[in-house]
Amino acid sequence: MLTGFAASPKIGIIMLNTDFPRPVGDIGNLQSYRYPAQIFKLSKANVSNVVCSQLAEELIEEVIGAAHSLKAAGANIITTSCGFLAPLQGQVQREIGLPFLASSLCLLPFLRQAFGSHCPIGVLTFDSRVLCADHFNGHYDDKLTIAGIENGRELHRVIKLGSSELNAERAEEDVVEAAQQLMQQQPSCLLLECTNLSPYKEKLRQHFQLPVFDLVDAIHWLAGAQYRG
Repeated sequence: MLTGFAASPKIGIIMLNTDFPRPVGDIGNLQSYRYPAQIFKLSKANVSNVVCSQLAEELIEEVIGAAHSLKAAGANIITTSCGFLAPLQGQVQREIGLPFLASSLCLLPFLRQAFGSHCPIGVLTFDSRVLCADHFNGHYDDKLTIAGIENGRELHRVIKLGSSELNAERAEEDVVEAAQQLMQQQPSCLLLECTNLSPYKEKLRQHFQLPVFDLVDAIHWLAGAQYRG
């Protein structure tokens, strides 16, 4: 189903079937955007069947169908709410013929060029036990260092169980603690695979004094480049 901006939306968000709280900054909160945005909430795809090593065909078809629906509704930039949909990048983009970012992991080639092939890049993910080379679409390398929030007390549990309440302070602590695991490798920047980490990116920038990249900022970059006549 479609929810959100009714008149000429530009940004279309394909969102998993989830109901946990999404603070401002989260890709699933329409207040996170500086441009008109619209959400298509999936019915079959959820955290348990998308955070995996290989997506089922019926989920792939559902995502493609959602992308077509958003395009028909007027979106000219389309994204998703989960970085684990990264393997669908090429397939969905070819289907819809529009700018499409399945995941912040699509930024890796750009970050490699910007920071150099020799520089470590820290990747923060929802679950480091599941994120694998296949999710990087050929851009995985030995200078990537990965940490997840799966050992935290709050955010991983809330997302996984679909809890209706979120302790923002504890969630922020989980994210900072996960990022701390990456510091031994002295990363040049941090990349947030999980879109639910975006509300805490300013805290990460302040705490670690590093550039932090996420999908929301990437979408704004694409939107800002659009002709607005």
